[in-house]
Amino acid sequence: MHRIWAIVENTFKESLRQRILMLLIIFSVLVIVVSVFLEPFALGEAPKILRDFGIAAASLFGVLIVIIIGSTLIHKDIEKRTIYTVITKPVKRSEIIIGKFLGLLLLIAILQCAMIVIHQLVIFIYEGSFDLPLFITIPFSLLEIMILLGILLLFSSFSSPTISAIMGIIFFVIGHASPDLKLFADQVNVAILKYLAYGFYYILPNLENFNLRIDLVYKLPIHLDQLLFSICYGLIYTIFLLYVSIIIFEKREFK
Repeated sequence: MHRIWAIVENTFKESLRQRILMLLIIFSVLVIVVSVFLEPFALGEAPKILRDFGIAAASLFGVLIVIIIGSTLIHKDIEKRTIYTVITKPVKRSEIIIGKFLGLLLLIAILQCAMIVIHQLVIFIYEGSFDLPLFITIPFSLLEIMILLGILLLFSSFSSPTISAIMGIIFFVIGHASPDLKLFADQVNVAILKYLAYGFYYILPNLENFNLRIDLVYKLPIHLDQLLFSICYGLIYTIFLLYVSIIIFEKREFK
């Protein structure tokens, strides 16, 4: 366990050096600008737009971080040849994957929390009260990040950072278009297209399971079984991706 923690700590510190904190400043400025200039054009919908924008921006910034840093997590060590030092020590390759996964996830979790706190402060200044239910977006946003990071590590274990980043973007777009894929499968009459669409719908990650933005902004009821399903779905999918990543990484030869 101490070997994994050492990798977690190292990954966290390396990721923190990449000027990630600048995103917090950008996020703060964006939310403040929106809150200041929103009222004249919002037609009474300013509170909803402010919440919608803040949640969406925090989620998007988290995705950008995981794609930019996650796609190079393994390749950077190979390029610097530090991976050769690590694998010659009594460290399992599975511990490298898990350590890097947890290290970057820890950084993103802290940044997500910081962005939600900034969002809450802007809401308080704008409306005179906090909207604490918005904090529920944090664990579900992190579940989406976990799946994307698992995908990036999977492709990073055998391909280049560019391909990993592209695949991360593709899976992010497809993951949020999953309900449309299901709708297409329900309506198409060509059998082969229907089965293909259903196959992709059930195999590819459905990232809309973690999107609570509309429910929270418009105060819609969120059912416990919906939350439990999303949590189980995210954890199981992430574990599967990490398992496959470890298998591929263990078979990779470094020359």
